[in-house]
Amino acid sequence: MQVLLPLKEFAAAKQRLAGVLSAPERAQLFEAMVDDVLNALTAHPAIEHVVICSRDRAAVWLARYYEVEFLHENQLHESQLCEQQARWYGNDVQCSGLNAVVNAAARRFAAQGATDLMVVHGDLPLLTESDISTFIERHRAARGAAVTIAPDRRRSGTNLLAWRALPEFTARYGAQSFQRHSAQANALQAELNICDLAGARCDIDEPEDLL
Repeated sequence: MQVLLPLKEFAAAKQRLAGVLSAPERAQLFEAMVDDVLNALTAHPAIEHVVICSRDRAAVWLARYYEVEFLHENQLHESQLCEQQARWYGNDVQCSGLNAVVNAAARRFAAQGATDLMVVHGDLPLLTESDISTFIERHRAARGAAVTIAPDRRRSGTNLLAWRALPEFTARYGAQSFQRHSAQANALQAELNICDLAGARCDIDEPEDLL
């Protein structure tokens, strides 16, 4: 399984925790959570290739430490690609931030021959090998075109996302991304698998998540 771990700049991470953590504390928390996620991913036998995509120097260090590939966001030309996708698929495609990066990386991996892509977020400190195994097994059991999603505990966000044989599928993170990704899978007549996983449900965005 090919895995993409897109990471924003650590100093800008977790702004919604500003009321309880200082900027250095938020950066340290994010790096610690990414470390947890990389531990789980790199130890899993079903994952052949992990790519960190970021523009942060701390992410470069983590990629070297875990011996995974690092892809700088600037290598993707994400703005031009996203604008092209917006012309193809309509204004629902967002041309900045996480969506642009994931969609550009997915296009790059597909050109290199990857048939499946799994996108994992870095703020899942409780993600386990068992969670990953369940997710990958469910995805691989699907026949033909497929989309597999592990939502957050509010069932509004998308914390794990995988798709196969769907060049038209695009990442649509943001408000209600779980519903948006599910609707897109149905519109493309792909098999949709929903995995409710304890470790994937717990992302850290709000003060109550941290507590």
